Amino acid sequence: MQISGNPFDRTVERVLRVKPVERSESQERSAENTFMFSMLFTGIRCVLEYILLPFALPLLNLSNSIAIPVVLAANAVALSALVYSVRKFWMIDYEYKRAYLGVGVVGGIILVLFLIGNLRAMLG
Repeated sequence: MQISGNPFDRTVERVLRVKPVERSESQERSAENTFMFSMLFTGIRCVLEYILLPFALPLLNLSNSIAIPVVLAANAVALSALVYSVRKFWMIDYEYKRAYLGVGVVGGIILVLFLIGNLRAMLG
């Protein structure tokens, strides 16, 4: 069962494995809150990776080998939260789901690039 007749929407629904649900105001609020959490967590991840860890590790006399797994885990959580929130918007056929998809794709690409960079640094 598809939510919409638009070919683009149907393709996104298949990729995200979205099953339609009845939309309600509480579900819209929940989807918005989930997206805000994913954006907030991504911001916290950036503060952690670019502000706290570079200054805190030397002060605490810790090595960078501790920072990379922490940042990898934060990237994974941020990416998961982002995908989860975009899926919620598509499940309820949210009015601005395409705009959030655009933000999610850009944010997801950036997070994947950071994950790749961190994995390279960790492995070699």
